[in-house]
Amino acid sequence: MPGRIITELLSSVKNEIPRIDEIHVKRVVMGLSYTAVELNTGHIGVCYTFASEIIPNCCQIWRRAGTLAGSTAMKIAELSKSWDLSEAVVGVAALNALSQLAIERSGEKYIITEGDLIDHVKIRKDDTVVLVGNIHPFVPKIKEKTEKFFILEKNPRLREPNVLPDVAAEEVLPYADIVIITGTTLANGTIDRLLELSKDAREIGLVGPTASVFPDPLFKHGVTLIGGIKVTAGEKIMQIISEGGGTPNFKAACKYITVKPRHG
Repeated sequence: MPGRIITELLSSVKNEIPRIDEIHVKRVVMGLSYTAVELNTGHIGVCYTFASEIIPNCCQIWRRAGTLAGSTAMKIAELSKSWDLSEAVVGVAALNALSQLAIERSGEKYIITEGDLIDHVKIRKDDTVVLVGNIHPFVPKIKEKTEKFFILEKNPRLREPNVLPDVAAEEVLPYADIVIITGTTLANGTIDRLLELSKDAREIGLVGPTASVFPDPLFKHGVTLIGGIKVTAGEKIMQIISEGGGTPNFKAACKYITVKPRHG
């Protein structure tokens, strides 16, 4: 499922973190909206759960439940390459947790600011903007700045009037000036192709809690800014996720940040 970019992300965090084999998973919570992985270092990563796409097998959705805590973090992060979406979700959450540690070690390479990604994107009146994922809070802010605006959405339940199916990406993305992509594409295996189609865009943003990954491989493939989260209250975010909470609840436990490369 996930391909080149996930492989490069795994390689990057492995190279960035000394003695990574000593880092273990302390706890995994697979909530209805998000999945979280907590490491013995205290770092936490999350990934969208895709509850509507993961089909239970008998009475379980994770056949390895009860075996994850205590595993090395890198072993669990490697699950991000799995064709099984339930495994990929846990893997990306672990990869995000390791990414937080990697970013702390090399933070001087980036410009990190608080706030939503959409507030850091400069949209011109004549720009064509494509939003991959129907991210409702972004829609009015984009419409204020340009009329040439397309939304692509994979989930039929979120496909409202004027929202195109995700397969329209092949026709729309090559003509976009600005592309904003949901971080869930890291877990469902679509990120590589979406970035290939967006290569001529002036700005490419990856956004959402799932997008909180080590930035370097994404910057290498054309992403210009990443909007993710930095967990500030670990126990609180684990409680929120275990109780079925999602992004509207996360503000009590994290900061929304935007990461850009520091050129020069």
